[in-house]
Amino acid sequence: MKSKLYILTLIALLSFSVSCTKENLENIDYFAFGSAHGFCLRNCADFFIVRDGNIYPDDFDYYTGSALKFKSEALTIEKYNPAKKLIDDFPAYLIKNPDKTFGCPDCADQGGFHIEINQGGEIKRWHFDTNISNLPAQVQDYVQEVFSVIEKLK
Repeated sequence: MKSKLYILTLIALLSFSVSCTKENLENIDYFAFGSAHGFCLRNCADFFIVRDGNIYPDDFDYYTGSALKFKSEALTIEKYNPAKKLIDDFPAYLIKNPDKTFGCPDCADQGGFHIEINQGGEIKRWHFDTNISNLPAQVQDYVQEVFSVIEKLK
């Protein structure tokens, strides 16, 4: 009987710890993500923002690292769903390591991936090299997923 109680307690604790990790992105004001290249001729940035149950494309040609601007007309629900999955799949590793740069985005004119989250008025940013092998193993699959979603949304 004691072993059953011990196992149930352990399962409850594990379930609680897993659910806490996922809750970190449930109450976000927005989730922005995209890719940018520093040396190009025209539209050098492809960013999107998810907020209030919609997704919006960027309204700028170059990413400078300053305030992001987005169009006021939302994209279709078919475009929203893959972006929403990025929020659902957001790695706990990134939550524990906010405001970091991984690899060397755009150092060799290869561009970079970027994520910005506003949660409770606090903005957190992550920057990623496009060479996935230069990233920590904990985020490689996720950054590949970000790349795939950006390509679908362009």
